[in-house]
Amino acid sequence: MQTISVYINQNASHASHDLKHKIESILFRSNLQFKQPQDFEDLDQCLERDIDAKVDAIVSVGGDGTANTIIQKIAGTEIGLLVVPGGTANDLAHELGNHQSLQNVLQSIRNKEFKKIDLIKINGRFMATNGGIGFGGKVAQKINRLRAAYPLFKKVMNLSGSKIYSLFVAQELLSLHLDRHRIKVTSKELSGVFDVAALFVNNQSTVAGKFELAPFTANNDGRFNVILVTHQNRAQLINCVIKVSMGHFPENDPHFITFETDKIEIESLESEKSIFFGDGEILGQGPKWEVEVVKDSLKVFTRCSKNADLPLPQNFGLS
Repeated sequence: MQTISVYINQNASHASHDLKHKIESILFRSNLQFKQPQDFEDLDQCLERDIDAKVDAIVSVGGDGTANTIIQKIAGTEIGLLVVPGGTANDLAHELGNHQSLQNVLQSIRNKEFKKIDLIKINGRFMATNGGIGFGGKVAQKINRLRAAYPLFKKVMNLSGSKIYSLFVAQELLSLHLDRHRIKVTSKELSGVFDVAALFVNNQSTVAGKFELAPFTANNDGRFNVILVTHQNRAQLINCVIKVSMGHFPENDPHFITFETDKIEIESLESEKSIFFGDGEILGQGPKWEVEVVKDSLKVFTRCSKNADLPLPQNFGLS
């Protein structure tokens, strides 16, 4: 009998108390342990116990931030992770094909359908999807602050879904003062000093649910994508963002510098420390960032099939 720990983040935008009963009915043959940690310390202790007990799988019901917290503990182990979308963007769940019906998604554990994906290590902390510095980090920071301070804001996120990120990106780009960052980049593929509005590190093609920043990158090839956004003119920058949001890759834009690598060092040349975001969360603040890929470091359950159920809403129809 499989032993499965299910972590339900009640603070996620689409979490529901009915979800527990649905999971129980689908995985009725498994030894299920439902956990709702009260804080990070409690979560850390629960995950330590899961690792010691060598559970077969962990189900993360929540957004990318919930999954990111769990990944910090189980990366490099043989414990498989199944991400059930319950947040706003749900980038990792969508990349893994886990946006189908709940019945279909959970069957990947029952059928032992899994694969290994790469993670990106940033100053010792893991990231599964996308991140970086610049206006993307400010957007993530503002949304997280509002979500923590105003319960009503979570309802707004429920209604808007991943579109909320587009609204905040637009607000940031149209603000009176658009921050810029003077950074030094060191890698085998590209090195130099750049003045950027943003730098993105991508382990998959899309970010924030819809922005296809790196259409040719993948999370299983031992490399990751880096993008330097160096537009000096606000109108040109906005035009570039609009193109990306519409699915048009700006391949002829000289200020949209993109390349693939397995390791890069990013150093801020300003007195103020840079905020680095990843998986929709703030990963830290510092003057220097060591970024490298960790090949095949996370076991994930996924069920991508031509016969898969048609996609349902992110809350699987729960009220």
